[in-house]
Amino acid sequence: MAIVKPFAALRPAKEKAGLVSSQPYDSGSRDLANLEIEQNPLSYLHVVKPYLHFKGEKKNPQKHFPKGLEFLRKFKADAVLVKEEKPAYYIYRMIVGSHAYTGIMAAASVEDYLNSIILKHENTLTEKQEELANHIEFFHSLGNPVLLTYPDEQGIDELIQKYVVQNVPEYNFISADQKKHNLWVMTDENDIAYLEAKFAAIPHLYIADGHHRSAGSAAYAERMRNKNAEAAVQASSMYFPVCLIPFSKLSIYEYHRLVKDAGIVKAPDFLERIKQYFDAVPSGNLPVQPLNKGEFGIYFQQKAYLLKLKPALKAALKGVLANLDVSIVEQYILQAIFQINDSKSDARLSFMDGVKGIGHLQTAVDSGDFDLAISLYPTAIEEVKAVADQHLIMPPKSTWIEPKIRTGLLIMEHKSL
Repeated sequence: MAIVKPFAALRPAKEKAGLVSSQPYDSGSRDLANLEIEQNPLSYLHVVKPYLHFKGEKKNPQKHFPKGLEFLRKFKADAVLVKEEKPAYYIYRMIVGSHAYTGIMAAASVEDYLNSIILKHENTLTEKQEELANHIEFFHSLGNPVLLTYPDEQGIDELIQKYVVQNVPEYNFISADQKKHNLWVMTDENDIAYLEAKFAAIPHLYIADGHHRSAGSAAYAERMRNKNAEAAVQASSMYFPVCLIPFSKLSIYEYHRLVKDAGIVKAPDFLERIKQYFDAVPSGNLPVQPLNKGEFGIYFQQKAYLLKLKPALKAALKGVLANLDVSIVEQYILQAIFQINDSKSDARLSFMDGVKGIGHLQTAVDSGDFDLAISLYPTAIEEVKAVADQHLIMPPKSTWIEPKIRTGLLIMEHKSL
């Protein structure tokens, strides 16, 4: 059974939610994050990325975290951030175009994560995990929820729909990226009990996005338990903030590969090496967008090919992991041709999410930044579930899952500072 509890969030004042909360910028969006830091004095990025105030410096928690703490204390003193009076569930909706992502924001259990009630499908990097644990320990809070998913459950859907239809949202704003955001606060004790029981009946939850945040929260909880085991087990340190959206309401996009290795790609026999493993169909001078599972595209030297793994090789694949499109690319292109045996660390390999559009692959190769683009079809949610259920691990960057939940919309405090 899954433990999903309400919590009393520290959250932006109603009229400031759009200013305080921010896109969850990853490491590839540092320029955009810097721009927000410079232009928006109320952004929660001042708390979660204080190192951006120190141009050109490597991350230094001892020096940079106190700067973030200054902002956190000021936001609370100025009532920019306000503490919820009592525990609540929160219904969050993000509208992108005509598509709405709606889910429950709540607290999930670290024990469930450690005991595989909450299942993962990606490995985490120890360094990044510890970096996040250090941040949580210093600020005693986390404002970037983990995105969890679960099998569709009619009772949960109906309760969410009731709130959305019958209540005016607490938050209603359009962010700079033209997404609309709504939040409803659920404090009715009967509804809370009902929702808690519904989640308790679900055998497993699945991490859709936020493997490092989950692992960092678990590392922080372990530190607290080592300091005071009895108190830690009862404390909020044994929980972390999540947004739960059912399988059918998520969007999964492909993750393309980009390779920088002119020596191999420009060799006269490169295409013949590809054809050892794939049937290759010439496809003009624009990157291929695969439309079916088992289809791949390669683009190099202004030429594109549609690839399909040779039938004999396809027939020999055993198990859900080996049959993933990303695994096929790993085995028969990255490893067999480029000898890229560690996709997490090989500097020749980069990744581009499918949200950006196929044209960016062409630009990346034609500009000379990369020599080869490999385009893929999205991994299905059923494949993600099957891999997690078997406690297997996908290759790095196997999925790009939407929505990306805003940072600083709801903050879980473990201790008031």
